[in-house]
Amino acid sequence: MAVLKKAAIVLIGTIVLLAVVGLALPRQAHVERSTVIQAPRATVFAVLNGFRLFNRWSPWSDADPDARYTYEGPAFGVGAKMAWSGDPETVGSGIQEIIESRHPDVIRTSLDFGDQGMANAAFSLAPEGEGTKVTWGFDSDLGMNPVGRYFGLMLDRWIGPDYEKGLARLKTFVEELPKTDFAGLEVEVVETTPVTVAFVETTCGKDEQAIAAAIGAAYAEVGRFLAAHRLKQAAPPITINTKWDDTGYLFDAAIPVDRAPDRGIPAASRVRVKTTYAGRALKVVHRGAYRNMASTYDRLMAYAAAHGYDHNGAPWDEYISDPGNIPEPDLVTNIYLPVR
Repeated sequence: MAVLKKAAIVLIGTIVLLAVVGLALPRQAHVERSTVIQAPRATVFAVLNGFRLFNRWSPWSDADPDARYTYEGPAFGVGAKMAWSGDPETVGSGIQEIIESRHPDVIRTSLDFGDQGMANAAFSLAPEGEGTKVTWGFDSDLGMNPVGRYFGLMLDRWIGPDYEKGLARLKTFVEELPKTDFAGLEVEVVETTPVTVAFVETTCGKDEQAIAAAIGAAYAEVGRFLAAHRLKQAAPPITINTKWDDTGYLFDAAIPVDRAPDRGIPAASRVRVKTTYAGRALKVVHRGAYRNMASTYDRLMAYAAAHGYDHNGAPWDEYISDPGNIPEPDLVTNIYLPVR
């Protein structure tokens, strides 16, 4: 009995000692990893500022292909939320929500792991040469439980490799996106409605003079069609851009009309009538010379890619200003990119 009593005292003493030591351990646990991505900071920020592209680079996305993901709130910024539910042995379940979005430097998220507790994560972005240094951090309050504080000592070993894998995948993914820096580009997500247009399919070279001549001739042809069918122009003219590559520029020069023609259109007529795209689109206002629109398009395409938008048809340009009456620097053109 004396031996058992002595053993019990030693055991209790050990437990008390471990508890005391545990309470002396840090209450806050922090894990951090960094990498440099050769991409503009605006691009990296856009990818991380929502969960639309999360599983394209997440270190856990291939751990459980059958895991279910649901999304709530806005697509980007504060309030964007992703919930997941999967194999308890791999990804488990939880909720992640963006709680701070400070462009272009910081994104913070809250992590709710249910019975396993809460934590916070953060991405810090800083210029690094021609690229962006991304630091991914994880912070957990281990509370007053001494056992939890012992686990905190192992957190870096447990989570660190996942963060390294995630940053490596993020680097690969982002560096494959368009390199154009779209910082400062003002983009609006709009819902467009169908419009009846009279149009003529047109092709030309890509130089400025060839485009101007082709558009002028096409609009003149459409104008004669409107007069012959007693149609009225209902909105600014547009060009629907169906191809732009090394072989040239293919587009529909179109004028919105107040109604469809009362009589049939001869089969030989180059001018046809159709309704335009209806649905979601990204809208950008281009100001200034038409020759600079290619640069605006490059920025818009980079923006769409970094935000995870899939193209959903041919983009179009809406010519708000009349170049015959407005100075070139003051020209206003709306650019629309259909997206899903």
